[in-house]
Amino acid sequence: MQCDICNGSGCKPGTNKTTCVTCNGQGQVRQTRNMGFASFVTAAPCPTCRGQGSIIEIPCGECKGQGRKKGTKKVTFEIPPGIDSGDYTVQEEGNEVPDGVNGDLIVRVRVQPHSLFNRDGKDIFYDHDVSMIDAALGCEIVVPTLKGTEKIKVDSGSQPNTIVKLKGKGVSHINSRGTGDQYVRIVVTVPKKLNKHQKNLLDEFQKISD
Repeated sequence: MQCDICNGSGCKPGTNKTTCVTCNGQGQVRQTRNMGFASFVTAAPCPTCRGQGSIIEIPCGECKGQGRKKGTKKVTFEIPPGIDSGDYTVQEEGNEVPDGVNGDLIVRVRVQPHSLFNRDGKDIFYDHDVSMIDAALGCEIVVPTLKGTEKIKVDSGSQPNTIVKLKGKGVSHINSRGTGDQYVRIVVTVPKKLNKHQKNLLDEFQKISD
């Protein structure tokens, strides 16, 4: 991270870098070689300033002239809607380079499973229990969504695993417009225990249905 004493310059506070006299601030030196009737010019990093073009006369006592030091810092970044598990880049929040462009910070995001919803890409799936009587006669139920609740109608005679689609109630498309859908699966529950009166009613219903 950048040294907070010298603000990344590497110089002792109150001092500045000086221009390298070997390369005159160019950061490189040129050498000319004569070979017969031709001459060749080669350029190499300046050995005095190591290609920087300037020299730190009095280095910072905190970072020893490096302009940066080891440490950690907190970085705040925005999580976009519709994010999924994966690697995301936060630009220029990686290793800091004096007089250069900082590296990037790679954040590995793990989206935790939800207690109610299952996600498949941009779509959301939710199971809702209804009794066999409500499935047979029809009813109105209230289901949760990512943005509050929604009333939906269960038609009479609905079969187990009937799917009701709630358009636009899914996950936002990351970095684009639109959203997915939510699918509500109707789970018909059958009572495990019936009292005598309930059994008689079902027996009577069976007789008149045959």
